[in-house]
This record gives sequence, structure tokens and C-alpha cells, in this order.
Amino acid sequence: MTSPVQVPVPVRLRMAHGCLDHIARGAGVRILHLKGVALHPLLAEGRAGSSDCDVLVDPGQVAPLVAALEADGWGQLTTFEHGSVFAHAATFHHRVWGTADLHRAFPGLDRDAAATFERLWAHRESVDLGGAPCAVPDLTAQRLVLLVHAARDASGRSRHDVRVAWTEVDEAERARIKGLAAELGAQVPLALAIGRPETVEGLPGARVWQAVHDGAAPSEVWRARLRDAEGPLETARLLVEALQVNRDHLGLRLGHAPSRGEVRREWWARWGRFLRR
Repeated sequence: MTSPVQVPVPVRLRMAHGCLDHIARGAGVRILHLKGVALHPLLAEGRAGSSDCDVLVDPGQVAPLVAALEADGWGQLTTFEHGSVFAHAATFHHRVWGTADLHRAFPGLDRDAAATFERLWAHRESVDLGGAPCAVPDLTAQRLVLLVHAARDASGRSRHDVRVAWTEVDEAERARIKGLAAELGAQVPLALAIGRPETVEGLPGARVWQAVHDGAAPSEVWRARLRDAEGPLETARLLVEALQVNRDHLGLRLGHAPSRGEVRREWWARWGRFLRR
């Protein structure tokens, strides 16, 4: 008996992107394909391979795309609210195509998610992924995406991204990147990525971005969020949020959807940790 043919991961990912684009078009939803196999060749050469797909969806069209994905066999693993400290993406999985992160915003470019999407969409380009013409940000925007991602990514891939997106580009392109960062409110993560944190001290979000950039423990990230909070109402909201159980992360840790009892035990454990600190 012959062994089944193993499809190379990059090929599967390109086909998965094409599948995602087909689903989005069928639902009348605009998406942009980010990073991984969707990257411009100048940025992708020598970069470690990806294992999933990333797409940015028009934030006003999230619900219909989620419904279309679920109807096509994509199961939701994590929610937007609990997927990360930035509450920006939900993870979906398909038994054939693998994992995809659906972004309703991109951390660092999320001051106004709708305006960011429209700006990136207006300057989009097209690449063939899995036989489908897929929309991607232009080269300058792709460089900025890699840089703001590098500001919160401790992996070795971030060094490559900073090099190809900043160190090796000319001053004219750096000026364009800075201009786009200012337009989209990404000055803080950009400064951290390129090693200029002193230029953004005191700006909104600087403390939490610094904590994430430094790979701080979750408790330290929460403290940074509280210090960055604007006013008592936001502080109170963050305190309540900090004490809530992240069902997504608990489920991933347990390997199954948590029961009420497991959620309750985790809630009491969080309170205990909070009081000890």
C-alpha cells in the first residue's frame, strides 16, 4: 500500500488562504491577508515558515464572516475577547486547512480599527494564493505590520522582520513607514521595534507595550494596563476584567471546555493570587 502524499505546509497554507478568501467573497466580506505566505518576497526571503494563516477582516463585517466560516466547517478555538491582552483576534481550525487567526484589529494599528482597515484596503495589492487573487497590504504597510508585530514577538523571527522592514530600507521608505505609523497611531510599537523607546515615553499605551515587548509576566502586563488607564472608570473596568476567568485559555490548558466547577475553582484561585499580590 502506498503512503498518502504529504502536502508541504507552505502549499497547504496558500490553499487555505485561497479558501478563506473564497468564503469571505461568498459572504460579501472584505479581508486582507497578512504575514506568512502572503508576505511580499522581499520580506519573506529567509524568514522562518508559518504554521497558520492570518487575515484582517473589515471590523464592521466580523459577524457574517464568522458565520460563513462555521458553516464551512471551521471551528472556533478562541474568542476575540479572550484571545490576547489586546482582544484582537479569534482562532479557527479546519480539519483540512489547519488554523487561521481572524483579526478584527491588529495590535499597534488599532487606535481606530475601521479607519486602519480602510487605509490598508485603499492601498491594497493582489497576490495569488491557492489560485485565488487575494488582497494584501502594500509593501510599506506590510513592513509596518511586521514591525509592530515584532514589538510584541519575542521569537527569533522578530530579528529578521526588523532587519528587512527597517534596518535594510532607505531613508525615504523609513519616512513612509513613520508617516503611516503616525496616521494609524502606531508610534509606540514602532519605536520599541526599532530600539527607540525613549521617543515615546508617556504616550498612551507606552507602559503596556513596553511590558509586552519585555516579555513580562501576565500580572506585570495587567499592572501596566492599569497604569495606562485613563480615569477611574477605565481602571475599574480593567480590575473587573483582570479577575474574570479566561475560559479560552483555561480550556486550552485543560484540553476540554471547562465545566462550571472548573471555572469557579479558577475564579477563586485568581482572587487568591490577586490578594497575595
